[in-house]
Amino acid sequence: MNKNKFLVNFMTGFVKVTGFIPAVLFLKPRVIRTGSLPKPAILVSNHRSLLDFVLYLVVFPWRTIRFLMAEVLFNKGKLFAWFLSAIGGIRVDRNSHDFSFVSDAIEALDAGETVGVFPEARLPVNGKPFPFTVSTAFIATHAEAPIVPVFTDGNYGLKKRATVVIGEPFYLTDYLKENVSEEQQLQYLTDILHDKVYNLQKFIKKDSAHAEK
Repeated sequence: MNKNKFLVNFMTGFVKVTGFIPAVLFLKPRVIRTGSLPKPAILVSNHRSLLDFVLYLVVFPWRTIRFLMAEVLFNKGKLFAWFLSAIGGIRVDRNSHDFSFVSDAIEALDAGETVGVFPEARLPVNGKPFPFTVSTAFIATHAEAPIVPVFTDGNYGLKKRATVVIGEPFYLTDYLKENVSEEQQLQYLTDILHDKVYNLQKFIKKDSAHAEK
């Protein structure tokens, strides 16, 4: 294990140990598991709040997940930027043409690590989520790692309870189309990825209906 990987695992473990109880008390996550999280894997989730990241630290306590993180977080100060890097954050500059995060994510997956992605890239505005970006599909088709779709209802708060659905792993390359341009291919695969994540909502509705009976 190289020094950087050791630091990431150590710092992530430290954050989980010290913050686990407060996070659990605040989020009170209810997990509906229809699938597992193999290793390596790409965890792909919808994005409701900055607390989504904290939620997955709690839901997957024994796994170090290297999340793609927006540049705005890294710009909050040198110390905070160091901390994000120390827990495995992969910087994504959404306002430039720097796509080094793609190669960084693929390299992490090739090394057997788990990468977490919020393809909507931004938090909802007026409750409306942003479309999925195609970068996740590009990463998934260039790394031999399955995707695990995850959906959270974002129900965070002291008197609330967050529900998470973990879907079945799948390979996006199984859905490749023939005789289409790369742009069309990536958009098609991105649409499939979006549907895989948002279709998990039905398990929350089923679970709620069952609880009401």
